[in-house]
Amino acid sequence: MKRNGILFVMAYHSRREFDQYRRILDHWEELVEMNSPFRILFVDSIGEKIRTHLPHDTIEYADPPGLRRHQCINLKWAFVARHVEEARDCALWFWWEADALPVRRDCFEFFKGLWRGSHRIMGYHVKDDMWGMRHRINGVAFYARDYWSYFQPSYDPAKTFDTCKRFDPRADRAHFAELNRWYGLVFHEKSSRRPFILSPGLRLVHGIKDESLLEHVLGRHRHFPVRSDAYRAVRNRYRWLAANWGLKNIPPPER
Repeated sequence: MKRNGILFVMAYHSRREFDQYRRILDHWEELVEMNSPFRILFVDSIGEKIRTHLPHDTIEYADPPGLRRHQCINLKWAFVARHVEEARDCALWFWWEADALPVRRDCFEFFKGLWRGSHRIMGYHVKDDMWGMRHRINGVAFYARDYWSYFQPSYDPAKTFDTCKRFDPRADRAHFAELNRWYGLVFHEKSSRRPFILSPGLRLVHGIKDESLLEHVLGRHRHFPVRSDAYRAVRNRYRWLAANWGLKNIPPPER
């Protein structure tokens, strides 16, 4: 793959994740339109290889025994980050977790067009305090090929990898790109009172763990309300104000 290409990393350590990736790949042409060079890197921790006609490689990775799931993911991500920098030829790589789904076919070409040479990471910039993520970039993100060298001084194996480094909106602006306008992060955009919504400008959604979003995107069932991009932006702004300033008595924006 040429240095201007994208490497999609699909790392699985359970049969459920294996099956989720297979469903995505079975519908690749319906979900993804790529003009740029790309390759998929499967990271196999269950001893079973995913078969696909798409360009790909598989590397095996054994999860250390006795660790919790988030600890395994943390170490596996660090292993991949080092591997990509040392052994892969790409412009950037995307850590694609099994519950992330493109909802427009131009998703990855669109995001690639936003990438700049100074960027080290590009993804969802969290602005609330849930799980200690404020001013962190969610791990399902695009990374520079040499991101490990940039990130290693901040890496702490005891933490989840995406909580290790803070990205200051001013001081670090040249090093990261915020995709919140086009990227829906379910954990930070829904609640019992406010279900997750789609909007026309969304390209990527992360956090729907069943098949409902895939069915929606493929046109089989309409599981999610669709509102305007402006409505989604206002509602997320309201949620940020409520979470950070305690404005919980203000009613959420109406449709």
